[in-house]
Amino acid sequence: MSNINTERTEINKGKYQINNCKIIDMNKACLILAIAFWGIQMFVELFGNVTLVRLFPLELLQKYFDPVFYSSFFLMAVITFRKAFFSAIRSFKANYEGYLMWVAIFLVIALVLMITSAIILDSFGVGESANQEAIDKSIAKYGIVHILTVCIFGPVVEEVFYRGILFEALKGKEGNTIRGVFAVVLTSLLFAFAHVSVIGFTVDDLLANIPVFMLGLSITALYFKTDNIICSILLHIIINSYALLG
Repeated sequence: MSNINTERTEINKGKYQINNCKIIDMNKACLILAIAFWGIQMFVELFGNVTLVRLFPLELLQKYFDPVFYSSFFLMAVITFRKAFFSAIRSFKANYEGYLMWVAIFLVIALVLMITSAIILDSFGVGESANQEAIDKSIAKYGIVHILTVCIFGPVVEEVFYRGILFEALKGKEGNTIRGVFAVVLTSLLFAFAHVSVIGFTVDDLLANIPVFMLGLSITALYFKTDNIICSILLHIIINSYALLG
């Protein structure tokens, strides 16, 4: 594991100073886990129906693949990036009022964008995404295992990889606002596309994931604003939990 570079980050206009350790600073660990995470996802999307079903019953795959996949990467991410997580948690605790304010603001933004885009899509006859339908069916059928995956493991893992690694890599050096905005949009597009089934997808499938893009846009913008992975994880958990209850 590579050495962790830490930087002094001023919190709340000088009221606090926290040693903020970024996940992206762990270059080798990031690269290995990112390749594994996206590689397995792509393999399953492209070849899973052919290869995995030969090895395991379809019912077994539907029940256990996502929980095993996300819980495994959850453990790897928490262990590998534990110092970065602890640093982010310390920063969050030191200035929790300010962070919670921004989480609340971007929660409202996310809900407005997602609901508005869903209403507009529905008016054009585009229903909810296949990904959302699959989640609803899995939870209805398998219960608590998939609830934990959707509400805990999934948000943590996806935030580590999409915001902590991908966005940070795209954003580049601090202070480049134009590149930062570009990174927000591109990360959100890739986040949304990852929720589209690669095989046999249609234009309607892409359009149905516009609310997911709006979610990604809100979460990435929140991370860009706060520079704290705990904020984006918290917002992701709230939105996913809201979607389940809805």
